[in-house]
Amino acid sequence: MVGVRKAIVLLILGFFFSQLSMVALLGPSETFGLYMGLSLCYGVAFFGLAAEWFWARWFAMGIGNFGSVFLLLMLQMGFEPILLFFGGTHALVALMLMGEGMASRYEYSEYTKERWNFQDESLVLMRRAFKSAGSTFPLLVMYLFAPKPEALTFAMLGMAAMAAFGLARGKTWGLLPLVGISAACLAHGLFGEFAPALPFTSSPWTPPTPLPSDALAFGAALVGLVPLSFAPAVRAWLAPSPQTQRRRA
Repeated sequence: MVGVRKAIVLLILGFFFSQLSMVALLGPSETFGLYMGLSLCYGVAFFGLAAEWFWARWFAMGIGNFGSVFLLLMLQMGFEPILLFFGGTHALVALMLMGEGMASRYEYSEYTKERWNFQDESLVLMRRAFKSAGSTFPLLVMYLFAPKPEALTFAMLGMAAMAAFGLARGKTWGLLPLVGISAACLAHGLFGEFAPALPFTSSPWTPPTPLPSDALAFGAALVGLVPLSFAPAVRAWLAPSPQTQRRRA
């Protein structure tokens, strides 16, 4: 059943990737960046799962958690078929990727053990980080293309580029720009000025829900959970136990 569950998840992720890409290419130029950024989130999850990269299951589960939240909007707006479809398919993604059988294809696979030789503590930290990334990156994309000062937009793009470069090279400092992005989103949410609402999407397959820009700012600030996931490891490095000190010596 693991193969069937994986195929269902890939079908859902591939659908949203192609749908959002088409809306980006065929829709108004003003929404190109928004839809293309969202489609890249789904594309990374799709490609990673298909290639069986060890972190892909966690990232895709984060994407599923992000979309599942839209089911809660029906408590306020009443029954909406689009909200049910969008939230239900994302909840299905998160559910289908659970379990030890699915984990054995990714983080606990023989290739991962031989190639990376992760300790259990490291897997726990990375699981939290990649799930947080999958849940918050779509919100960050939505906020990035919301109306706001151009200087803030360029600053966030610069920090995002630094984070991508550092993390791609396996550098710990690549987490620091994510802290800066989170702080900028939080500060703008607390002290910035916003338009009354930002249309989330006009796509027929995604919920046409107006989301206030300040709510997007606070949601995007949750990207700070990614570096926060590694706080125990950083604390252990700064204040090592006597056993760790002897091992370093």
